[in-house]
Amino acid sequence: MIDYDKLMARPFPDVKRHYSAQDAIRYARGFGAGRTSGSYIDEPFLQQDQTRALPMIAVPLADGEFWQKDPDTGIDWQQIVHAEEALTVHKPIPAQGTVVISQHIDEIYDRGPDKGAVMQQKQFLHDGQGELLATIDVTTILKGNGGFGGKAYESTRLKMPEDCAPDAVIEIMTPKEEDAIFRLSADIKISSRTGKDKAMMRGVGCFGTAGRAVLKLVCDNKPERLKRLGVRYVGPMYTDEIMRVELWHVGKGRAVFRMSARGRDALVLNHSYVEFDE
Repeated sequence: MIDYDKLMARPFPDVKRHYSAQDAIRYARGFGAGRTSGSYIDEPFLQQDQTRALPMIAVPLADGEFWQKDPDTGIDWQQIVHAEEALTVHKPIPAQGTVVISQHIDEIYDRGPDKGAVMQQKQFLHDGQGELLATIDVTTILKGNGGFGGKAYESTRLKMPEDCAPDAVIEIMTPKEEDAIFRLSADIKISSRTGKDKAMMRGVGCFGTAGRAVLKLVCDNKPERLKRLGVRYVGPMYTDEIMRVELWHVGKGRAVFRMSARGRDALVLNHSYVEFDE
């Protein structure tokens, strides 16, 4: 059983992280950048003389210790599900530099003993001068920790326009095995129909791949136009496969999308959205 008040008050020390242009390139390749599918390739993001990185690198930069494994939290960490992630970009993220990461638990909702709890965290990335670069919202389902008597959870799932064709579609490659720095584990692989092993990707890799697709579809590959990107994870993504992203415009500077694995005809992201400068 979790102690709600204790978890809400849990302190998280600030973390300072340095990254180089080579790190930014490595993260981009971990999102599949540099691979082609149809006519789309985003090599400009891989050039060392670029002054701005892919906005999605904020997520791996903020990735830290697996604190939920601490027995003091009361969290059943083996039944954790990474459910949603959203990135708000306040300023363009430099291609290299120093960031300071701070975080706190925003809220924990109770879905009952049979459905678990929903924990929402916020992470903040500041540059070396204290300017806020990005905010990351992380939603995690604690399947083994429901019934603690907390606030009821109300889903905010977006409605997808299923009754009309998408306004834009793109197909994009996931990273090759050798570039898959965001693989779930080097030991977890599946064999494809071609006999080639594929590695399952972590959510951060899936997030970055989707971000590359929507940057192309609505931002003309200009990172400074991206304001917010939010995804809901619904299925696994593997290395060396083609993702199909379908997008619908739902208002000025706002669109919803989903992402599926073309070869498996399986949803990977659904009820996802992007906000951008037009």
